[in-house]
Amino acid sequence: MSKHSKIGINWFKLNRTIHRDIGYFCISLTIVFAVSGLALNHVRDFNPNYQVERREAPVEVDFTLTDAQLNQQLLSAFDIDSGVKASYWESAKIYRVFLPEGHTITLSFSEQKAVYEAITPRPVLPEFNRLHLNEARQNWVVFSDVYALLLLYLALSALFMVKGKYGALGKKRWWLTLLGMAIPVFYIFF
Repeated sequence: MSKHSKIGINWFKLNRTIHRDIGYFCISLTIVFAVSGLALNHVRDFNPNYQVERREAPVEVDFTLTDAQLNQQLLSAFDIDSGVKASYWESAKIYRVFLPEGHTITLSFSEQKAVYEAITPRPVLPEFNRLHLNEARQNWVVFSDVYALLLLYLALSALFMVKGKYGALGKKRWWLTLLGMAIPVFYIFF
């Protein structure tokens, strides 16, 4: 009989049970934070909140057209049948048309070219990003802090999941634990 069973509590078994149950609870939250973290890490490569469709078309500019006629010419150039919300002259050489749902057409008189941009929200990802960046209500901040503490527990309790040489601090696996600590230290100081 081991000294743990004499006390009546097997601490290693209790640790594994609590670790497992907290891990199950954290699965969905970890997926949300991992997916949004990947998206936010690559914000320079793509917009994680919106899809931007961009098309160009050559436009022969007729300076005798009214704004309404120019709007119709631009809509025809991109085969768009929606109405125009607003339009204005940004400068003497740039004319902008605003369409419903945040879409725009920009006409450059000097280049004789129009650019159509359709901005559409991505499904699900913007909501994940709002949670990740704590842009939600104060209640989410509290819940996010609890989640962070649960992750801290999972990390520390994992050190004691397996006893002996196959454990996180044992002879065969200690280097993995050390490597996991060394990577952020390297990026912080070097």
